[in-house]
Amino acid sequence: MTVTDIAPAPAARGPGFRERLSGNTSAQIALRWLLVLDATIVAFWPTLGALAIEMRAQTAIAYLPAVILLVVIAAIGTSWRRGDELPIRDRQTDVIVGIVVLIVSLTFTVMNLRYATSYLTTHVDLLALWMFLLGSCILVFGLRPVARYKWPWFLLLMIFPVPYRVAVLLLGGGPWAAGGVMIAFGAVASGVATGRTVRRGLFGAAITTTVGVITLVSLRHFHPSAPGWVYQTLPCVGAALVASAWLYVDYRRRHKDSWTPLGRDMIPVSVPRVGRPAWVIVVFAVGMFFIPIPSFGTTENTEVPGLDTRPPLVVPSNWVAGDVNEYDWITRLYGRGSIMTTQDLFQAKGSLAFDKFARPRKVVVNAIETRYPLRFDVYPFTFVYDLVGDRISETQPVALPHGVTGHLQTVVDDQSYLTFNRIFWQWNNGTRTQRVTVISVDNHDADAEFPRPEMTVARNLNTFVTVLFRGNSVTVDLEPQFKDRDLLVQTAGDLIDAQVDAITEDDAR
Repeated sequence: MTVTDIAPAPAARGPGFRERLSGNTSAQIALRWLLVLDATIVAFWPTLGALAIEMRAQTAIAYLPAVILLVVIAAIGTSWRRGDELPIRDRQTDVIVGIVVLIVSLTFTVMNLRYATSYLTTHVDLLALWMFLLGSCILVFGLRPVARYKWPWFLLLMIFPVPYRVAVLLLGGGPWAAGGVMIAFGAVASGVATGRTVRRGLFGAAITTTVGVITLVSLRHFHPSAPGWVYQTLPCVGAALVASAWLYVDYRRRHKDSWTPLGRDMIPVSVPRVGRPAWVIVVFAVGMFFIPIPSFGTTENTEVPGLDTRPPLVVPSNWVAGDVNEYDWITRLYGRGSIMTTQDLFQAKGSLAFDKFARPRKVVVNAIETRYPLRFDVYPFTFVYDLVGDRISETQPVALPHGVTGHLQTVVDDQSYLTFNRIFWQWNNGTRTQRVTVISVDNHDADAEFPRPEMTVARNLNTFVTVLFRGNSVTVDLEPQFKDRDLLVQTAGDLIDAQVDAITEDDAR
């Protein structure tokens, strides 16, 4: 009897990774969001670095984390009441629309280089980031699922800071205005999160407004010196969480629904497989990583120990002091405790070098002190003076005494046919920074008109839109004439020497 060897049957293979993933909706969603978020971080890494620097410098951009939290609350509320949808899929449309949105994002990222002088003010790259997120989600989740979250996507546009800055400044600036604007935004986000019906949405917004205002008033009363980001975040996010939790518990209790967040099984993703569109996202992300952002914070800030940065400045001996004016509204731009003055200075003796009739020349000295020097890049010179419609030249560096570097610039007013020359510099005492600007005009008469400080937030929007479509050339003086270069350099040197001499005299006492 022959014993025949029988090979053992191979063990049955379990489901592979793709099979297990296809049956796990939570894992699919998590992996796709991981792809989208990682690609966004890569594409906008320079932008995120700039935001980190701004937040450390306590600029108004610190409102962004609160916006993201409120949008997440609105998106969660939307998903909890999501119903079934028709099984209509058009993957070709998803890919076309998603790629078009990514191309628009790329265009805005390149266009961002147009706004080098106002990069921190406008942050057009954040608008591009929003578009990149939107286009990526359309590619991996589908157009119809993304459209279901249209209101959270609309709310996420708040990361573009221009409307927020305008609203805060028009309301007076400071923590009160910043907190109030964010409470209003939190009320809208709560209305979206809780809006199973219009009535419930309005009720959720009302709860957020009430709780937010009470929190803001309490914060102002008990902790008035709290950092700005606390005013921007705590009242609005806390109130939105209270409103959402309140109405969530109320709905579950009244309808005796399950207390699980969704209250139902998860709906399978609309797009079973992502495939090649995922590689499209990766390619766009890597390409956009190499697009630079405009430089900022590059103005030299010379430290002079013992410098008195509180304006007005000490008047040099060869100059005669005129009117001194102080402007309280400057705190809206440069933070609590900042101060700005303008001083009229006249030459004690005229010179043929600066006027053909040897008339004593007049200059105006603008001095601003703040604890937050980066805000000079957020709100540049054009926010302090009404220069809307004027052409401004690029700056030219000039060496000044005591290691200070000045910057010369021209401003051409085509309406009044006048040219203003200015020189400015920054210095600090280790704690507070002062920016000094000396202005001259090409009209040497005694009654010559000088620009006067005027905050021009709303009117600057018109300039921004013009540059958006026509480029910087419409606002740049391409052929600057520094007629008063020698006068301004000499004046700046006299002022710097006078301030440093004052330090020596104080030490001698």
